[in-house]
Amino acid sequence: MSHKLRLNLILMVVIGLLALLVWQSQPEPMAPLSQLAPAEIRTITIRSATDRLSMRLEQGQWLIEGQAGLTSRIEQLLTISQTASLKQFPAPADLAPFGLVNPSIVLQLNQEHFSFGDIDPLNGWRYVLHDGVVHLIGNGYHHHLTAPLEAWLEQPDA
Repeated sequence: MSHKLRLNLILMVVIGLLALLVWQSQPEPMAPLSQLAPAEIRTITIRSATDRLSMRLEQGQWLIEGQAGLTSRIEQLLTISQTASLKQFPAPADLAPFGLVNPSIVLQLNQEHFSFGDIDPLNGWRYVLHDGVVHLIGNGYHHHLTAPLEAWLEQPDA
């Protein structure tokens, strides 16, 4: 066996071992906030201290108070059920430190409830109580949850 061939075989083995190491060191995917798939959601209710907004899917069209809902915006909201739970822990008896005693917003997707609390001061993630577990998620959905009714309705062409 020539010196070059031996060197190439050694290099191929080293590259293969490095590739295996990289592949095995990939992080596990983060668990979703819920097992509810967006395609399974038929009703949405958003409750705040002052407002309540209900949406329902009928024959492929989202309706809000009998009016056509803005499908693109509603579909963005539906993805919240599958957003990554960046960290989670069993709900403690005292939920006050997380702003979850009287949550500012409660989202109901079908029969599942999601209570939105404060923002974690260390990383800017939002506390969400769901099914007896406190989750920390990115804060990218809050603007949807606080949007007025008009933002959810399909606007007629001018």
